[in-house]
Amino acid sequence: LTHRQRLGRRRPSRRQVLLTLLLLGGLLLVPVRQTALAPAQIVSRQAQIVTSPIDGVVAQVLVRPNQPVDADTPLFTLDETTLRSRADVLGKEVAVADAELLAASQRAFDNPQSKGELTLLQSRVQQRRAELAAVQAQLKRTQVLAPRGGVAVFSDPNDWLGKPVSTGERIMHVADPAQPAMQIQLAVADAIALEPGAEVTLFLTAYPLSPLKGKILETSYQARPSDDGVVAYRLLASIEEQPAHARLGLHGTAKLYGDRVMLGYYLLRRPLATMRAWSRW
Repeated sequence: LTHRQRLGRRRPSRRQVLLTLLLLGGLLLVPVRQTALAPAQIVSRQAQIVTSPIDGVVAQVLVRPNQPVDADTPLFTLDETTLRSRADVLGKEVAVADAELLAASQRAFDNPQSKGELTLLQSRVQQRRAELAAVQAQLKRTQVLAPRGGVAVFSDPNDWLGKPVSTGERIMHVADPAQPAMQIQLAVADAIALEPGAEVTLFLTAYPLSPLKGKILETSYQARPSDDGVVAYRLLASIEEQPAHARLGLHGTAKLYGDRVMLGYYLLRRPLATMRAWSRW
């Protein structure tokens, strides 16, 4: 056989080409389930944030990370030096204002013109007493107690000692370990259509052979940068059966299951989205 004849034999016939195209087209119409992978960690569904009640400096952290605590257990204290100095000064100012008011009251018996001074001195005494009461109230708030029973969740205590904090700044969580949940950070680039009730499987790094099953409870409306700097949606999922190894703080990879779509859409979803963004169509 000549070289041209051998090439002719190797070429597929039109029928074979059509059958191949029909087979590929049929495969693209096969329904498959959308899935996505995202980093996740185990958190508590019942966790309360503990914040700094006033501006100050953390003097002591009285608990250790992941330590069980009861309600009203002291968690940390703020430095009282500045407040106590301010309270001492205001206490002396109150004493001086009281003495001036008493002297003015005694003069008013003999000098009617001194009665106008009494109103001013009385206002000054009330102001000093109100300032002293406010500082004393702040002193009572320098020791922060646990709002509920649970586990104290925070970083190394040495990271907080001597650190200035402002009012409302988050210091730690008090979480209930008996109600674990999955907190998932789904990157915008990997996002798929998910509704509450969608299935989730979490493969923990510490227990890769014991996956956790659950369902989506809620999803965030707006994507925000995660701790790794990736813009992601925050999802919260339940954990079924509550196994013993579902401990707070463990990390892993979550596999999320969406609706069924055609294989062609599943394969071309990202290229189509990229092309649409590039062409602005």
